[in-house]
Amino acid sequence: MENTNENKEGLIKQSGNWKKTLGLVLNIALLVLIDGLMIYTFISDGNTLSRKTAFKILLLLVGNIMFLVLLFWGERISSKIKNTAAMRIVDVLLLLATPVIVFWFVQMITWLSGYKNKAVGTIRGLFTMSLNMNQPYLAVNLAVYAAFFVLLILICRKVNLASAALCYLLVIMAMVNYFVMEFRGEPFLLLDVVGMGTAAEVVGEYSFKIKLMLGIPLIYSLVFSQLVLKFQKLELGKKSKKNTGVRFGVLAALILTLCVSMKPLMQVLGPVPLWRINRIYKLQGYTLSLFKEIQYFYIDQPAGYSEEKVEKLAQKLEAGENIVAEVMGNDSSDSGKEADTSADTSSTVTPTNIIMIMNESLADFENVGKIKTDVEILPYIRSLNKNVKHGQLHVPTFGAGTARSEYEALTGNSMSFLPSGSVPYQLYVRDPEYGMADILKDQGYYTIAMHPNKAHNWNRAAVYPEMGFDEFISLENWGDEHRELLRNYVSDKATFEKIISLYEEKKQDEKLFTFCVTMQNHGGYTVGDRAGFEPTVKLNYGKEFPLAETYLSLARESDSAFKELLEYFEKVDEPTMIVMFGDHWPKIEEEFMAKLLGGDRQGLDLVAGQQSYTTPYVIWTNYPSETVEEDFSANYLGSYMLQLAGLDMPEYNQYLMNLKEQLPIIGIGAVCDKDGNWYATDDLPADYSELMTDYNILEYNNQFEKKNVLESLFTLH
Repeated sequence: MENTNENKEGLIKQSGNWKKTLGLVLNIALLVLIDGLMIYTFISDGNTLSRKTAFKILLLLVGNIMFLVLLFWGERISSKIKNTAAMRIVDVLLLLATPVIVFWFVQMITWLSGYKNKAVGTIRGLFTMSLNMNQPYLAVNLAVYAAFFVLLILICRKVNLASAALCYLLVIMAMVNYFVMEFRGEPFLLLDVVGMGTAAEVVGEYSFKIKLMLGIPLIYSLVFSQLVLKFQKLELGKKSKKNTGVRFGVLAALILTLCVSMKPLMQVLGPVPLWRINRIYKLQGYTLSLFKEIQYFYIDQPAGYSEEKVEKLAQKLEAGENIVAEVMGNDSSDSGKEADTSADTSSTVTPTNIIMIMNESLADFENVGKIKTDVEILPYIRSLNKNVKHGQLHVPTFGAGTARSEYEALTGNSMSFLPSGSVPYQLYVRDPEYGMADILKDQGYYTIAMHPNKAHNWNRAAVYPEMGFDEFISLENWGDEHRELLRNYVSDKATFEKIISLYEEKKQDEKLFTFCVTMQNHGGYTVGDRAGFEPTVKLNYGKEFPLAETYLSLARESDSAFKELLEYFEKVDEPTMIVMFGDHWPKIEEEFMAKLLGGDRQGLDLVAGQQSYTTPYVIWTNYPSETVEEDFSANYLGSYMLQLAGLDMPEYNQYLMNLKEQLPIIGIGAVCDKDGNWYATDDLPADYSELMTDYNILEYNNQFEKKNVLESLFTLH
């Protein structure tokens, strides 16, 4: 019996030593990772040693020493004072201070992400700005942190483990937001969680950097975690089965109560203005705002929505009435028919081939401002002046979120009625999903979707069949031909050659609709990601912008490839329509974009900020057609193509063409009318507000209605 007890004690001791060793290795690895990234960033950014820099380095050095002392000798120091009165006071102080300290770390990291106040450039400024919020928000934030802390205590029992877990988890969340801002220029939203799979596919294309100012809260969060692990001795009762049962029973009751009261709680906390969310994270608290974003997982019926209202709108649309003109006070008998906005099919050529290309990160910076370079970026696209409709397309995303622009263009639905961080392909698409593929398939077109990357990106493999595409060609079944790489992606030249080969392989006189999402210009423009690609565009700003030079050079390659595509189809006898548009702006140097936009993008007002949500579009035909230049938003693009092609359209698409006449641009947090006047979406004139409400009601019925979908409005069959 004595030997058995000794063996058990030996195994327990061995297990304890193994855990300690693993803990030491992981903690040291984490410290080395953070320090290594700081050194790499300091050198690669060309920083030099100055008084301010030296002070930051000294502060980081002190933090490193404190961390190592606590890691190796913290337990020994703690064991000597664990039963003293001072230690009991320390336990209580650490318990009370933990939510406050963790909140401070998170807000410091949040203030360092994206648009930066000059005060944040100093250590003192960073410490003070991180707590710069109105008192009600400060109190609610601390209450949220305390609530998370209580939940973790119930799970962990030991307060020191709960404290460390709270610190690590929330600091990691703050770092996710920081790097998402660095990579795509837009903050992390809770709805981005569902897109993590696609993000993981491309994250290796980006360079992770940690500047000295960011290193300060990171290093000291490690110090704090070690401090509580070694010196916090409070526990929620002794370890036992009864204790575990009670704790998890209380935890289950709290979670159930939270779930039941979630919607009322969200109403009390209020909405989050997602179009300027990065500033909200700073001034109202990152974790609180992220928590409030839970409300956007629910899509409530729009104001005024009812079965009777939808039926009333449907009856008018099916009777050929122009409900947009009615709202605007026009006589529907004079201007209320779709003939005002539908193509005259008696003289319109209906193309046998329709090719629709969404070009990755294609932006027309020369339309925004002068670029200091000796070469034109999009010479061919900008020179098109015959048989072409062209202009700027207002898209619903910046820097990433390709599938949002794709969703609008293919369905006619607007992201303005959905949470700005959501990706409908992953959250809301239904079966069937009505739109371009379904409409063209009903009119005899064979429908192909193609994308020279992985099929599961943005859930396309599941979504495209629901949209009505007959075939989806992805990287997995692309074939050995037409796989030329530019950097790490299939080039636009090779992609367009694939489009040509699909045309050549089709049966004679077969009608073909090809929708293609390119990949060549995808983000990750750093020198290390070029894979042998040498930029052909050189900027002349007195400062180097390597990301911008790489991106602009890629855009020129897209322009050249598009020229070859159009030159091929110029010689084709079958009438062909080719449409190309960009999905969003690239994420490149903020300083370069500030020079282009005339100010920091995050600091621009609502209207000026709309420029960074514009991409070029081209609708070209190899047969005579009117040349027109106009700007509109991506939700109208598909319907406009159908109208120009003289094809039949469901009432919903006809309605969109009428709406386009009055509100051609539905942008990010703003709407532009036909006279060029911009209005914030939450401050619209009464008639425009009614137009947007009707649109919202129809879109909700199309996308979210479970029982009474008026399918005849959205499809031809």
